[in-house]
Amino acid sequence: MPLAWLRVGGVVLAPETATGFDGSGVVMFVAAVAMLALIVLPYTTRSGQVGLDRPAAYVALLAVALAGLISEALRLLGTEGTSLAPLDAPGLWLAGAGMALATWGVLELLAEQSAAR
Repeated sequence: MPLAWLRVGGVVLAPETATGFDGSGVVMFVAAVAMLALIVLPYTTRSGQVGLDRPAAYVALLAVALAGLISEALRLLGTEGTSLAPLDAPGLWLAGAGMALATWGVLELLAEQSAAR
């Protein structure tokens, strides 16, 4: 999140940067932290079972996180002179890789749930 999601200017204009905490990127951050809290939640009880620890909760949080990521990426693309190349926007690419990993994990949960039926 603190890595640059956008770097514009620097030659003629003053350099301008944006991070994941600017705009709707913070929605992705909050959803990812909530997902981590949901992962840890069963370890806080003696039985190891919590009603919130269901694949549907992970799917909902993943949808919110992906919406925040896509919304912020589209907003950044609308900035004049924007280059979202990996060297110009490393934070955005790292966040995208993290969301791809989270998507893979949620898909694994859904596959495990359907195999158990």
